[in-house]
Amino acid sequence: MVNTPWLNNDGLYLKYGPAKTVPTSGGDYLSYGETREMEFTLDLNTLTAAVPLIINDITFIGASMFIEQVEVDTEIGAVGGTTLSVGTIGMDRTSTPVNTAFVNALAIASFTTAGQKVVLTTGVTGAGTAIGTVVLGPLYITATAAGTFTAGRVKVRIKYRGIGTITQ
Repeated sequence: MVNTPWLNNDGLYLKYGPAKTVPTSGGDYLSYGETREMEFTLDLNTLTAAVPLIINDITFIGASMFIEQVEVDTEIGAVGGTTLSVGTIGMDRTSTPVNTAFVNALAIASFTTAGQKVVLTTGVTGAGTAIGTVVLGPLYITATAAGTFTAGRVKVRIKYRGIGTITQ
């Protein structure tokens, strides 16, 4: 039996064996009111510039989501690389990558010390192109880095609201 994940003909990403039991690094958390929040933990050592890393397989941007702001909260100060970007990619895992949708080349000086927090809104340096706009999903969330990080871990929080009534 092959334990390699694969995309079937129905567009479903399937995992078998040990790949199926790997815990996820984030999700969409309970919040009251119209604003919702997704949170992800990024180990900066795992990021490259060449291939966008899909943060996890179960949390994604849904249809018609207005992105209010993005926060980058430092848990372990970054060492090595130069910038961090967080973006999107199509559900087929290859089409329409927008590597800077949420965080656009945020400089390492913004996350070198544990406890640093950057709030990105429209017009702020490092803010992605999707902030302040409606994103039409479904899309996976990705991360890339410029340079090679040797240490660092950040939480990325995407605050959004649905267009129309959120029923779940």
